[in-house]
Amino acid sequence: LFFRFGIFLLFIKTLIRLEKIFLTIRLISHKMLKNICYSQIGIIIISLILINGTYETQGVRFYTKERILHLRENVRAMFHHAYEGYLQYADGYDELRPLTCDGVDTWGSYSLTLIDALDTLATMGNYTEFRRVVKIIESMDFDKDINVSVFETNIRILGGLLSAHMLSKQAGVQLEQGWPCQGPLLRLAEDVARRLLPAFDTATGMPYGTVNLRYGVPKGETPVTCTAGVGTFLVEFGSLSRLTGNSIYEDVALNAVYSLWGRRSGIGLFGNHIDVQTGRWTALDSGIGAGVDSFFEYLVKGAIMLNRPELMEMFHEARRHIDKYLKKEDWYIWAHMNKGHVTLPVFQSLEAFWPGVLSMFGDIAPAMRTLVKYSTVWRKYGFLPEFYNIPLGEASVNREVYPLRPELIESVMYLYRATKNQFLLELGEDIIQSIEFSAKTRCGYATIRNVVTHEKENRMESFFLSETTKYLYLLFDEENFLHNDGAVGDRLQTPHGDCAVNAGSYIFNTEAHPVDMSALYCCHDIHDDIFDGLDIGRFSDEALLKNERERLIAEREISEEYTCSQKLAEDTQEQQRQPKTLNTTTSDNKFKSVSIAPVDIDVFDEYDNPAGDLLVENFERVKSGRNQKAELVGTAEVVEHEPLSSNHLTVTDLTKFFAMKRDEFIHPELALHYVQGFMYNFTLDPPLISGLQLLHKNITAVLGIAAQKEYESRTRTVWELYELQQQYLANIELITRLDILAFDDNDIELLDRVLAALNHSGFESLELSDVGEDASLRVMVRQMSSLHTDYQQALLNTTAMQEFLLKILINGTSDKNRTYIPLLNNEEIRTLFEQNDDKEKYATQSLFAHVRRIVEFKKRLMETFDRLQKLMAENGVTKSPKSINSNEVKQFAKTQTEKHNILAAKNQNNEAKETAEEDGGGDSVWTQLVHTILRKTTNQRNQFNEALLHEKARMALQNYPTFRMTNSTAKVKTLNGYEVFTCDAPEFLDKFAYREYYP
Repeated sequence: LFFRFGIFLLFIKTLIRLEKIFLTIRLISHKMLKNICYSQIGIIIISLILINGTYETQGVRFYTKERILHLRENVRAMFHHAYEGYLQYADGYDELRPLTCDGVDTWGSYSLTLIDALDTLATMGNYTEFRRVVKIIESMDFDKDINVSVFETNIRILGGLLSAHMLSKQAGVQLEQGWPCQGPLLRLAEDVARRLLPAFDTATGMPYGTVNLRYGVPKGETPVTCTAGVGTFLVEFGSLSRLTGNSIYEDVALNAVYSLWGRRSGIGLFGNHIDVQTGRWTALDSGIGAGVDSFFEYLVKGAIMLNRPELMEMFHEARRHIDKYLKKEDWYIWAHMNKGHVTLPVFQSLEAFWPGVLSMFGDIAPAMRTLVKYSTVWRKYGFLPEFYNIPLGEASVNREVYPLRPELIESVMYLYRATKNQFLLELGEDIIQSIEFSAKTRCGYATIRNVVTHEKENRMESFFLSETTKYLYLLFDEENFLHNDGAVGDRLQTPHGDCAVNAGSYIFNTEAHPVDMSALYCCHDIHDDIFDGLDIGRFSDEALLKNERERLIAEREISEEYTCSQKLAEDTQEQQRQPKTLNTTTSDNKFKSVSIAPVDIDVFDEYDNPAGDLLVENFERVKSGRNQKAELVGTAEVVEHEPLSSNHLTVTDLTKFFAMKRDEFIHPELALHYVQGFMYNFTLDPPLISGLQLLHKNITAVLGIAAQKEYESRTRTVWELYELQQQYLANIELITRLDILAFDDNDIELLDRVLAALNHSGFESLELSDVGEDASLRVMVRQMSSLHTDYQQALLNTTAMQEFLLKILINGTSDKNRTYIPLLNNEEIRTLFEQNDDKEKYATQSLFAHVRRIVEFKKRLMETFDRLQKLMAENGVTKSPKSINSNEVKQFAKTQTEKHNILAAKNQNNEAKETAEEDGGGDSVWTQLVHTILRKTTNQRNQFNEALLHEKARMALQNYPTFRMTNSTAKVKTLNGYEVFTCDAPEFLDKFAYREYYP
């Protein structure tokens, strides 16, 4: 204020001097002097506005304490309207559908909204309802055979349970002895976390995106997950480790973050999706929004909450590159992670969390400037669209939805706590009015399908009650206990000694579940007196001088090492072009030259990631597998796979492909050759094939897992993948037309007829009558011939090939709205097929190999049943085992995935075993067969060793050179030259204690 007032006085003084000059000259009229005075007044007003605007943005409304409290109560009413609507219409379901006023399960069928909204009840002071819901949640069981998102379950369920546990004392819940280190909600939270741990058992330590709460990672689960899905566990897992004393949760979360950090690009950016088994990036767009956002958020919050300064160093390092490549005039856009060029000039509503994160460590000015940019979008539409095109200044097409997200409100709350700027209260009031006016329904608040038209959608996400209303409430409730800065707290006696709870500061996870940092120290060993065992001698003048000398020597050695290595590279550049030789002495005392290979060569892949280990692994695999032969599925033929030169397909290649137009080809054949040549030229690795999920679900469901294993078994060209998929589709179509899966025990002759049709050389070779079995065989061969023709035509169908390549592009990137224009029309494709002279002859044996395999299996099964019946008769068994007959065994095989049939089969099998023992038969062949069937149909828990995972995580944490806990005098230098100071924990505590002991 003094600064602005001084500028104002200086400006007035200057104008007065100019006024005297004009009056002295007396060359202008009185009327002109009046005009000049008016102009001066206008200049003063404009200048004051400019000076004020450059310093900070101010609102136009004034907020008294009474008005702020009135808005707080409006938010409370908003929450209770939505919460009571959920209890009345959707109790027991995950979410409320606010237009139809009913419930729906979305993320896991575990009353998601009830858990997500629990700590909001405590935040708003509704402790009675909080205690009622706690009793309901305490009896929940998460031992369910359901697949859930690891990321969503962590932030919503685990975060909600931990927060409710730590707020229990505040809400008046009866505590058990040992709280906060014990309690029913804490045990339930740990149960959930243990069910998520199998996801972290990967080659890189980064977790899968999905787990089954009962059986672990589902078979066939894609290893591709988003960046946020890897780096958003520090708050929840760190809190759990500090409360329970089991460090496995914090260790696996840290290991995942470090593993992800080590795979950033050469320019310091992170992609959007990554393969957690290979560490290869599958989506190369880099930004701070969807798929990445909470990774950066948790670096800051994890550093504060867990007292790990290296995490804050990582954030600042990442932010330096973000500001360089992604920040444009206080907006943040998307760019290629390796090259840095702009790929998506949009603002995503999820990015609105960024100003709030900046405010957490005091970087207010850039946070406010960015928030003002975002607020202009809100005031334009009344909401934030998912995507806002910055150059066009409008919501992106098909991205106009606003699911009542909290990110903008979150940043408003954080910045208001830091600045007390009433412009933020004004923005908060506008947000309340928009939601009340356009999103409110009879029983809740609805997602806005289109921010332009304010059309509603029938969904209310649980985060509306967990985050949106909570942040709004905290914005207008300045005296809330969650704003405690540590000035007050509750003293608590625990088995570990006295500690403080409810003293803050509170860290919100990315679902706005508050974690009481003071409570974490009640159970963590940090409560030990740091003055105990303090070695004062380490801080004598002599010791400090010695440490300083060692530090200088270490710095000099590092500097010389980097300088010498650079000089050595220049001096030996010419020598590296020629094979190196080593002079050795023979028995004749003569020198001979022995070639030696260069060592310690750093190899990087096309994404500037280290690739030495992968190169060696691939070399050994190719060398050992050169002479191996692979058997074709369903046939007796074997082929030798020749080494395939890798030319990995990239997003850039696909983008160039889809840029081609029909006008660029003179003749349809040229277009066909271009498409086929493109697909022949590029390859995909097995992990990427699996991650892209190119196989249709029907293929695995009908042909079995063998087809999927064959498809993903090795590196293939894109053409091979397309051709193999067309073969699968032809097999499925034949199975459907002949209804082979519906054949029963009496259809063994029909199976023989199918095999006979598969052995025919063609439809023209049949000279059969149109009656009886001959007619049936003729129909089968006609169907096979027709499907063979369709298959050959598919190999010339450029439109189908374009669709296949488009699926690769969509599944491998975040661009889900990509379309294409067919290069050829249907008539041109038909003409190409008719003119094709290189058509393969009718060959059912190779094309319908999977059909043959299924038919032969069914036939063998039926023949086995017949032989077993004869064997039982020969052994004197006059009747079938109790409750077992061939029809029932066949029913077991047909309904392998139905749990109730499996349980029934188990009971029947036990009865059969008892009967067989009574008859003296013991473990008969029949019983062994039933056991075999049951073993195939029973769902088995995946092998998972928690202790082994913990050991792997701890070993991996010790192997990260950038952040290894070393002596404090050591200076660690990263690949890009960024230096990080690290120190081991004991020395850090000693220094901290020394400063406290001798202030």
